Amino acid sequence: MVVVNPKHYKIHLEPDLSSFRFDGITEILIEAEDDINEVVLNVNDLALWSCKAKDKEDFVDCNFSINPNEQKVTVNLPDFMNNIELKIEYTGKINDLMVGFYRSKYEHEGKVEYIAVTQFEEIDARRAFPCYDHPSKKATFDIEFIIDENLTGISNTPIIEEEDLGDGRKRIKFETTPKMSTYLLFFGVGDFEFIEDSSEEIVFRLATTPGKTKYGEFGLEFSKKCINYGEEYTGIKFPIKKMDQIAVPDFAHGAMENYAAITYRENLLLVYPGITSKAGLETIAEVIAHEIAHMWFGNLVSPSDWKYYWLNESFATLFGFAIADHYYPDWGIWNQFLVDEVNGAFERDSLVETLPIELPGEGDQVKVTPATAPIIYSKGGAILQMIKGYIGEDNFKKGVNQFLKKYEFKCASTNEYFIPFDKAIGAPISDMMKTWVYQPGYPLVEAKRENNELVLSQKRFSFLNQHSDQLWMIPITISFYNGINYLKTEKILLDERTTITSIPEGSSVFKINVEQTGFYRVKYEKESLKELGKLVINKILSPKDRYGLQNDLYALVRSGDYSIDEYLNFMNHYENEDAYLPLINIAGNLIHAYNVIESKREKISAIGRKIFTQVLDKIGYEPKDDDLHTISLLRSNLLWVNFRFDDKHVAEFGSEKFKDLMEGKSVHPDILANIMRIGAASDDFSYEWFIKKFESPETEEQERLYILGALGSFNNKNTIFKALSYTMENVPSGNKIYPIVYAAGNLEVIDQMWLWYQENLLQLEKLHQYHYETVITSVVSLSGLGREAEVKNFFEKYMNERESAKDSIKMTLERLEINSRLRES
Repeated sequence: MVVVNPKHYKIHLEPDLSSFRFDGITEILIEAEDDINEVVLNVNDLALWSCKAKDKEDFVDCNFSINPNEQKVTVNLPDFMNNIELKIEYTGKINDLMVGFYRSKYEHEGKVEYIAVTQFEEIDARRAFPCYDHPSKKATFDIEFIIDENLTGISNTPIIEEEDLGDGRKRIKFETTPKMSTYLLFFGVGDFEFIEDSSEEIVFRLATTPGKTKYGEFGLEFSKKCINYGEEYTGIKFPIKKMDQIAVPDFAHGAMENYAAITYRENLLLVYPGITSKAGLETIAEVIAHEIAHMWFGNLVSPSDWKYYWLNESFATLFGFAIADHYYPDWGIWNQFLVDEVNGAFERDSLVETLPIELPGEGDQVKVTPATAPIIYSKGGAILQMIKGYIGEDNFKKGVNQFLKKYEFKCASTNEYFIPFDKAIGAPISDMMKTWVYQPGYPLVEAKRENNELVLSQKRFSFLNQHSDQLWMIPITISFYNGINYLKTEKILLDERTTITSIPEGSSVFKINVEQTGFYRVKYEKESLKELGKLVINKILSPKDRYGLQNDLYALVRSGDYSIDEYLNFMNHYENEDAYLPLINIAGNLIHAYNVIESKREKISAIGRKIFTQVLDKIGYEPKDDDLHTISLLRSNLLWVNFRFDDKHVAEFGSEKFKDLMEGKSVHPDILANIMRIGAASDDFSYEWFIKKFESPETEEQERLYILGALGSFNNKNTIFKALSYTMENVPSGNKIYPIVYAAGNLEVIDQMWLWYQENLLQLEKLHQYHYETVITSVVSLSGLGREAEVKNFFEKYMNERESAKDSIKMTLERLEINSRLRES
C-alpha cells in the first residue's frame, strides 16, 4: 500500500451560533510515496458540496463517494499524482454531543447563550473538517474563522490578522501551527472573557464565559509554573507563543490537552471562594499540571497509533502529580497518587478480564473507556513511578529527555520509547518494562520464612481464580526488623518464579514493598502478619507501609485467601491510627465491605466508628483555614463515613450545619459537599431546597456538583427516584452521571437500581459513551447482587448490540461475581 501523508491544511470556517451550523473550506497538501489516483479521508456528519484537486495551475472538480459507516470519503483524482492539493467545501453541525464541533450553553444576565468549542480526541476532528484523522498523520495547519464581529475566536496559535468585513462579521487568521496531530486542534467561538499575563515570552491567558474570570487567577498563575517546569525538566522550549486555559460549561471529560488551547470543566480550572475546598484546589492543580505535561507527552511527541495511548497518559499522570508536588510539597500530593492512581489501577488490574498497558487493537478500534482508562492512565503512571524509583531520578530524566528530543514533532511507538531510554542510562531497562507494558495483570509476591532464609515467589494476582504462567521482573524492597527495632533494607530483582534471600541475623519480621513503591501485592504467612501488626500498633512502619499492609490484606479477602473476619480483626492494630493514607484507605475498604456483606454490617460499622471517632475527636469536626491538606481531606471523608456507620454525634453536627446552610449561613468549603449529603440523608424535605439552589443562576458550577452528589444521597427511596427523574430531565448531559453514581452506592436503593437502569435504558444510551459506560460500571456491580443470572443473561445479549461497551460490561460482570462471592463467604 502506498504511504500517503498530509503536509499542510488550510481550514476556513464560518460558524453560526444561531443556526448551530458551520460552513467550511478545507485545503490539504498531500504527499504520496508513489503516484495515486484516489485519496481517502475521514469525514463524519459533514455534508460535502464539492471536492476539487489542483491539476497544473487550476482546481478541477473531482468525483467523490462517502461511506458513512466507515466515516470515509474517497476522492477520485483527475490523474495519477504524488503531490496533491485538495479543496473541499462542506457544511457541518455545531452539535450538542460534546464531541467534534459542539455547542455549550450558559446563562448570562438572565439570558441563555452559547459558545462553540471542539473536542476531537480520539477520532472526532472528522466532524469539523475532512482529514487524515489519525495521530500519526501529523501536519501543520493554517486556521481562519469568519464570525460575528462581537464574538471572539480561539485556536491553537496567536491571532495574526483580524479584518472587519463590514457586514457585521470579521475574519480572524491564526499563526501556522507546529506540526501536530488532528486530535489536538481547537476551534472556539463565543463571547469569551479573558485574563492574561504577558510578562514572559509566552502570553498566558485564561478564558471563561462572561463574569467568571475573577475565579481564574490561580489557574492562570499555576499554568505559568507548569510550563516553566516542563521546559526546565525536558530542556525543550514550548513552541507556541501563547498558552490558553479555557473553562467550558458543558464538557464530557475532565480536561483536554489541545495544543496551547487546553479546555476544562469549569470546576477543574476555576477556584470559587467559599465553595472550592482544599481537596478541590489540589485536584485543580493536578489536572492543570497533567494537561500541561501533555504539551510534551502527547503533543510534541504523539503516539504513532492509539494502541500506544499510554505514552501520552501514563507520563502525563506521573508528571501531573510531580509538578503539583514540586510547587506545593506540603500538600502531600504523593499520598493522593497512591490512593487515586495506584489503588485505582490495582482495582482494575485485579480482574481476569483486564488489558495490557499497550492496548490491543489499532486505529479507530482503540478508545479511552472506563475499562481502559485505569490501565493507560493509572497503572501506566504507577509503573513509571516504580521504574523511576528503581533506576533513579537522574537516569529517568535522561531517558525522558532523550526520548523527547529524538521524536519531537514526530510520533513514536512503545518500542521506540524503550530504545532511547536504554541508551540514555546504559542499561537494558526495556527488558523490565516489557514485562509490565506488554502483558495484562500484575504479580502477587508470596513470602515464606524458612529458618534464616526468605523464599519469595510470584504469580499473577486476581480476585477470581485463573491460571497464568506470567512472570514479571519485579524490583523488590525488603525492610527487616528485630521486634520493633529497624535493622536494614535490601533490594533484589525477582525475575524468576522463586528466589531465596538471606534474612539478617536477629531479624524477627520483615516488610516487603517498602513505601509501596512497587506495583505488586504481598501475601505473608499468618505468623508474619501477626508480627507486622505489632509494628503497626507502635507506628514503627511508615504511613505508606501501614496503608499497604492492610490494603493488600483486603485484596486477599476479596480473592478468597483470607476471610473478612481476619481483616476486621487485623483492624485492631489501627485503633489509634492517625495518618491520612491508611485511614482514607481503611475507610474505603470498610465502606465497600459494608455495602456488599449484609451479614457483617453491624460489626463493620462498629469497627469503623471506633477507629474514625478517635480521629475526628483529635482533628475536630470544624475545619481550620490552616489545616494541612491531608487533614482537610480526611475530615470531610470521615464525617461522611461515620455518618454511614450511624455515628450520632456526626449526624447531629451534620444536621446543624445543614440547617445553617438552608438559613443562608456559610459552611466551610472543606466540608460543604458532605454536609450537603448528610443533610439530604437526614431530611427528605430538603429536596425542594436543593432543586431551587441548583437552578439558581447565582449557584456556581462546583456547588452544583455538590448538590448533584446530595441528590443521590437521600434516605428515602421515593425521594431518590424523584431526584433521578429530575436528573434525567433537567440536569445538563455532562453532569447527569453524578446523582446516578451516588445513588448506585446508596443502600436505600441499591437493590432497585438495576430495575431503574432497565426502565431508563433508552435515555441512558443517549449519554456520552464514556458516561453511559460509567453508569453501567457503577450501578450493576452492587445492584446486581441477588439477581446475578438475570443480569448476566441480559448483558450477554446486550453486548452484541452495544459492541463499543463490551470491555466495560465484561469488567462490570466480573466485579459483580467478585462481590457476590464476597457476600456469600
